[in-house]
Amino acid sequence: MPLVVDHDAVRHDILMALQECIKEKPLTNITLRDIAKAAGMPHSKLLYYFKDKKDLMKSYVLFTRDYMSEKCVEWFLDNSPEDFATKIDYINAFMEYVATGKVGENRPNATTQTYVLAHYDPEIAILVQQEFWDWKDTMEQCLKMVYGDSIGENEAEAMMILISGTFICNYNRALTGNINSNIMGYIGNLAKA
Repeated sequence: MPLVVDHDAVRHDILMALQECIKEKPLTNITLRDIAKAAGMPHSKLLYYFKDKKDLMKSYVLFTRDYMSEKCVEWFLDNSPEDFATKIDYINAFMEYVATGKVGENRPNATTQTYVLAHYDPEIAILVQQEFWDWKDTMEQCLKMVYGDSIGENEAEAMMILISGTFICNYNRALTGNINSNIMGYIGNLAKA
């Protein structure tokens, strides 16, 4: 009987192999051979699933988009605003999740590198822009679950700036982590000053 291969599962495994490669060198320096080796497959087999590196990069951006949106929605569904003293405490808890994640969560670790890649590649740029638009729409819907219709795309975009900045700083280990539990409070201090 022929072996049945789950095409999507193999593609996902290859994307995870890319993640492993990113631990060793920048996205732009990783070759398909590096990824194939990390995936434990011949280069020719990888090319069956992705026609070239650009195809793989585009798939990675889409994977990132779906992952981030899914995790945001999950957090908002799993955490009720009623379990927090105030709505600001609720959003602080969300931002702490953004900053630290959950134990065992395998976040896409090249997200910030795709932002740079988008500057040089128009196709990747369109995908990254779409990623942000989709993610912003998701964030808007999540915020409306808490705040109602008084919240719109501008507040969602502000959250995207905070989230993206947190990811970039965490990726580069530029944050102390001292404010992770009260990010919104410290921003509020600026509004009061």
